[in-house]
Amino acid sequence: MTLVPNQPYPNLPAWEDLTPELMNGWSTEGRLQYFQALSDRNSAEFAGRLLIGTTKVICRLPEHLRASAPRFIQGLIIGGPICLIELQGSGGSFYQLSLYADSLGMTDTEMMNTYSGQYLSLSGKYTRKSV
Repeated sequence: MTLVPNQPYPNLPAWEDLTPELMNGWSTEGRLQYFQALSDRNSAEFAGRLLIGTTKVICRLPEHLRASAPRFIQGLIIGGPICLIELQGSGGSFYQLSLYADSLGMTDTEMMNTYSGQYLSLSGKYTRKSV
């Protein structure tokens, strides 16, 4: 995890580059792909553009970005439908990032077969801990 260089407003929290924390499945190679997060007080915000692979993606999230329960953020498959992206803990610091099956009315396998190789744009914000 590294801070994004040349932060335009240095007195505000910086976006963290989580691209190196992605472990399998989806590609972030090339200049059009990224996966970043911003933590601010009790919330976490994500933004990214990824190339959908053939498996679910595993990401190592830092403690300050983790939620106490599975969370959803919005996604848009470029040239396809709007969908939900599920962030779900899988033990320890590993989180699973996946297309949410119920949002498209397909099974996980059908979604991966249909949309593999297409770009996914995602963004969303959630509360990290209950108060």
